[in-house]
Amino acid sequence: MLYGRDTETAALADRLARARAGGGSALVVRGEAGIGKSSLLGNAAAAADFTVLRCTGVESEHSWSFAGLQALLLPLTGHLESIPEHHACVLSRTLGLEAVPDKAAPPGDLRFTVGLAALSLLAAAAADRPVLCVVDDAHWLDPDSAAVLLFIAKRLAAEPVAMVLAVREGYAPDFPTPGLDEMRLGPLDDAAAGALVSARLSGLPADARARVLRTAEGNPLALLELPAVEPDTRSAVDWTGARSTTTRLTQVFGDRIDRLPEATRTLLLLIAADETADPALVLDAAAKLGAQLTDLAPAEADDLVRFQGGRFAFGHPLIRSAAYQGAPVYRRLEAHQVMADVMDPTDHRRPFHLAAAATGPDEAIAAALEASAECASTCGGHGVEYATFERAASFTPEGPERGRRLLRAAEAAAAAGNGPKARELTFQISRSTGDRAVLARATLIAAMVAAWDNDVRESYRLYMEAADHYTAAQPEAAGYPLFRAVELAWQAGDFSRAEVAAEHAERLAIDHSPWVRDLAAATAGFNRSCAVTVTEAVAALRRLIAIHVGFGEAVNPENRAMVAWWQTLVGDIAAAEQTAAGAVRAARESGAAGALPRLLTLNALTEFHRGRWNDAQALAANAVDLSVELGQRIGPVKARAYVLAPVAALRGDADLTRDLVEAAVRDSPGNNLVPIDVATALLDFSMGRNEEALDRLAAHLDSAAPGDALGYVPVAVEAAVRAGEPGRTEKAFGWFAEWAAADGQDHFAALVERCLGLLAADAEAGAHYERAAGLHRAAELAGNAFPFETARTDLLYGEWLRRARRVNEAKSRLRSAAAVFERLGAEPWTERVRRELRAAGDAGPVEAAPDLAGRLTPQELQVVRLAAAGLSNREIGEHLYLSPRTAGYHLYKAYPKLGVASRTELAKLGL
Repeated sequence: MLYGRDTETAALADRLARARAGGGSALVVRGEAGIGKSSLLGNAAAAADFTVLRCTGVESEHSWSFAGLQALLLPLTGHLESIPEHHACVLSRTLGLEAVPDKAAPPGDLRFTVGLAALSLLAAAAADRPVLCVVDDAHWLDPDSAAVLLFIAKRLAAEPVAMVLAVREGYAPDFPTPGLDEMRLGPLDDAAAGALVSARLSGLPADARARVLRTAEGNPLALLELPAVEPDTRSAVDWTGARSTTTRLTQVFGDRIDRLPEATRTLLLLIAADETADPALVLDAAAKLGAQLTDLAPAEADDLVRFQGGRFAFGHPLIRSAAYQGAPVYRRLEAHQVMADVMDPTDHRRPFHLAAAATGPDEAIAAALEASAECASTCGGHGVEYATFERAASFTPEGPERGRRLLRAAEAAAAAGNGPKARELTFQISRSTGDRAVLARATLIAAMVAAWDNDVRESYRLYMEAADHYTAAQPEAAGYPLFRAVELAWQAGDFSRAEVAAEHAERLAIDHSPWVRDLAAATAGFNRSCAVTVTEAVAALRRLIAIHVGFGEAVNPENRAMVAWWQTLVGDIAAAEQTAAGAVRAARESGAAGALPRLLTLNALTEFHRGRWNDAQALAANAVDLSVELGQRIGPVKARAYVLAPVAALRGDADLTRDLVEAAVRDSPGNNLVPIDVATALLDFSMGRNEEALDRLAAHLDSAAPGDALGYVPVAVEAAVRAGEPGRTEKAFGWFAEWAAADGQDHFAALVERCLGLLAADAEAGAHYERAAGLHRAAELAGNAFPFETARTDLLYGEWLRRARRVNEAKSRLRSAAAVFERLGAEPWTERVRRELRAAGDAGPVEAAPDLAGRLTPQELQVVRLAAAGLSNREIGEHLYLSPRTAGYHLYKAYPKLGVASRTELAKLGL
């Protein structure tokens, strides 16, 4: 019976009921040591109709890749035949059921590759009966297991699977669980505490009972353990409350251990030193230290340790801490050395015991740790890999080997997505070696991490530094960092820095020199620099696009994202959409999850321009979610600033725009160059607050990075004209017109004509609007339609036609614009065109094509798109990192909203 936990047990019972009905969920239970987390989990695990899977995080296994996942999922190996073959293969290797080939390629991203396979396994098991996953002491899970379990926890909504994770607060590692429901266990109230003591310690004298109730402060373990303190030892225990309950309990357990015979204490120390608690291993080591199994009896009698599940187990994690930390240092070192001595040389735990027994640098230990790290690398366990390489480096004597191992640690940390750790390790490398080749690779990592944080100027500096190192060690490799340096200079709008990198590349005469020069030229053109004409800049950008497109599938996802952006800049939105969507597919298929947030945001931007705003929102929302899971700080900022907030602004949703802008500002790293405030300007513009919009846009155009200005010059021109200050955008429009002329795309030419119509005398404006409308139609026929921009031109032309008393023509233009605005949900624009229609004598309803996509949630929309393209539920799940059941759940929720009943009917909708 659990005292004082009725609310908590009811909440867990509700979770189990939902899982029985097919609606899974995850819950994190937090609280201090002894507060009752394990008891609450044990109570839930008593559900007879569930398959219960359990694992416990173990401190000594924190550096053993997938130890927790193995313990949790091994009982389900009989279901491996029920899941896709490649998932079964991944899990067989991860769970240690199959040897990993020497040259096996690690998965693209651990959380996603192994996570999706593990989710498939749980779903297969849950097809027979609901599954409950109970994870105790989750804060001690190895980082790879933790990453996979958190991935799964967020994807259980349509599975008959419940997961409960217990996390200790206070003296344990931080265990962040963003996006998961949490329950905090506090102390028992006085009534529940009294009832527990009365039921479990009925013979306790009244004065002792009062003292225990007072000092335990509602902690159940303290209520039960503090009375065991002998009267003659109470003076040694801090009863004042100045120390935490955890510390006092640890002292109580330590006192109990101190009273045991020395041989018993030795056995407890050995069990605590190797948390696998393998009896054969422990007893072999004990024999070397003069102890044997019978010496454990006093500890068993005192309920400090027990034998269960084929291994030794402490009654509580604090007992383990007391047994280990309470022993003198020399005894702990001795225990680890003896454990290493009795282990098989190939045992993966042996290097860690050797390290724990060492008192200084030791190349043999460092080499053993490196071999263990290599094993983790082969299995894709990047979290454990970098920790083990770092530890190997710490035992390496000063010299080149130390720098090399630190470099491997930094590369693994970057692969694991741990930017802060990768940055810290690269700093250590700079102090550990003078090898320019090693320093070049380390500096590349530091530059990449700075780019993740959107610290563009620092990233540029580091790429240039990496190029300098390569120039000294491997000149042929200097092209890549120089190209990246120019890309960073481009983002910062700094032509002078781009020129420096280009000149450096030309001096080296490396293969990348033409690329670096062309990108620098494009940067100059966007910066309106006199050094390069706009015509030369456009030509350079088109050469880069042609080169990279020519490489086809060989272009890596990051570079394909860059190509999609360039294609957007030259107005080839159809090609940009094809490139971005193809890159998203390639990244999903290859497991390159790290590139996905950027690719999804670019794909969302192309959908935004193409007039598919709901699709754009779905893709951008996916980018935000993945960025958070991957720990990429800049990902959510860009998705909100470039797509989500502008869509909300143009739809006139002031609250959502404000929330998205505030979230972007809050999450924005230092030295941020993303135009977050543009969405607010678009909201002002949409709502007719032209002066405010102009002020914001003018400031933005003065400081914009290359490319950002293209989309907003036409908006700024219209806001300036309506605010009566057309001169404020004269310089920006002049450059925009020059770019459009050099580029030759009908879309840009249409925008120039529209702006000229706004700036012209009223009598002359109509001709510009008419030419703009014709150019929009030409762009549409060429596959480069920008529906919202076309509708804005139709609105302006319709307004002019009405003023010119060409009412029937005006109505036609205005109705065309109204249909687009209505379909997009751009309410301020729809209302504006309706006012014009009423002024033209047309008060009839606006008929827009049904916005079927608007009826769906972002997740449903993505699933429906893939299903309409012919993908199965399993294939959809792999694309979106969902289980097949969850994909089907979203699909069948979408059917009634769309008025269809099958995939065949879905495909006919033409979504």
